[in-house]
Amino acid sequence: MAEIEREELLANEETMLQDISGVLEAMQTIETYETFTVVRNGKKLFSFRVRGLGEDEVEDCRKKATKMVKDRRVGGLALPQEFDSAKFSSLLIYTATHPEDKAKLWDNKTLWEKAGEDILSGYQLIDKVLKRGEKDAVIELIEKLSGYEETLIDTIKNS
Repeated sequence: MAEIEREELLANEETMLQDISGVLEAMQTIETYETFTVVRNGKKLFSFRVRGLGEDEVEDCRKKATKMVKDRRVGGLALPQEFDSAKFSSLLIYTATHPEDKAKLWDNKTLWEKAGEDILSGYQLIDKVLKRGEKDAVIELIEKLSGYEETLIDTIKNS
């Protein structure tokens, strides 16, 4: 009986190695960046690179965009009171931006000063620079790079 199990394992070895190879390849392609170009009135203004985000990164952005308030009725526990969707969108873009582009654009203190308002963080500059539709387009690209587009296509095919 042990001989039969050994033969089965040897027969499945190639399949298992291919699976492991596929997992390793998937891990290497997690941080793929694509360029998003901001174009207005047919003129290219600037571009920056973004990548897909993991679940933990998206959840971190969601937490930062949710205002928590202590409620005495439940023993002083902090409960979510208000979700800022504009802040959430900007945080997603900020988090997904390539570190070099983030330093040149969103974390550029000269641009913060030129924006003329009280900008204290890179995500706030995103609110001032990108229009709502542009932010939506960047987030769509980030979601595609995060694998959401494939899921949607699979869902449509299986419907």
